[in-house]
Amino acid sequence: MSSNASLLVEILAVIAFSTLFSLGGGNGQLAIIQDHWVDPGILSPGLFAWAYAIGNFVPGPKCSFVAGIGYFLAGFPGAFACLVGISIPTVLGASLAAHWHDHLKRYVALFIPASGFVIAGMMLTAGTGLALNITIDPVEYLLVALIVLGVWLKRWDPGVVVLCSAGIGVLVHLFG
Repeated sequence: MSSNASLLVEILAVIAFSTLFSLGGGNGQLAIIQDHWVDPGILSPGLFAWAYAIGNFVPGPKCSFVAGIGYFLAGFPGAFACLVGISIPTVLGASLAAHWHDHLKRYVALFIPASGFVIAGMMLTAGTGLALNITIDPVEYLLVALIVLGVWLKRWDPGVVVLCSAGIGVLVHLFG
């Protein structure tokens, strides 16, 4: 098997495996993708963060960021491999859940409260790994705190906050 084909199979397999940890969205995939491609240096933390940001910004499911990961790893075939990797466990899981719906209700009710803590832990691990490579000035900490307070207390629209932050980031990059 050629190295390109083996990379596509690897992408499909890792994404399919990580999808098993993605209850309610793609957040469970963060730590697995980071551990497999970012930590060894195959994918830069910047591209990983960029794919995640764009995936959460565009319409559609939260797990759409994996298409960006696949694209950065292997171009359009990598993005397609990611989409197939997401689809296989999702289709099988949804089919089984629909078939066994009545039998699974009480197990799902038991599992859902704990799943939030597991996913939050995986997101924290991925976020910490990215943050270790970033240098943040004290003024930036203050700005982030003010923005969080604005979103929480003043009910600022998070979409507007993200757009404004992206615009400021572009300006700082271009003129800073």
